[in-house]
Amino acid sequence: MTKLNDIRDNEGARHRKMRVGRGIGSGKGKTAGRGQKGQKSREGVSIKGFEGGQMPLHMRIPKRGFNNPFAKDYAEVNLGQLQKLVDAKTIATDGVIDHAALKAAGVARGGKDGVRILARAN
Repeated sequence: MTKLNDIRDNEGARHRKMRVGRGIGSGKGKTAGRGQKGQKSREGVSIKGFEGGQMPLHMRIPKRGFNNPFAKDYAEVNLGQLQKLVDAKTIATDGVIDHAALKAAGVARGGKDGVRILARAN
């Protein structure tokens, strides 16, 4: 049975941080694993997204957002608003309650593709 003070990591589970550029005997001396010369061997060079002089992708794509040309335009009417109109007898309940009737009652604005009834009570 192991005791709490005897618990240790498995052998090789933790590694010391590699100290680069600290002499040839360390195995990562001289060029410190960066190879010879070139942009990537220099200090303070960040080339994430660099495409060799070509305009990078994040600068080529438009930043305007997106407008769906096929999106439907609905007038949105809450169920609670509809109930208030019925209770106040502003809208006739014996006929069909369509876009024209809702527009005449002053509830539906816009909506060239029809009406959406939202299930919100107020």
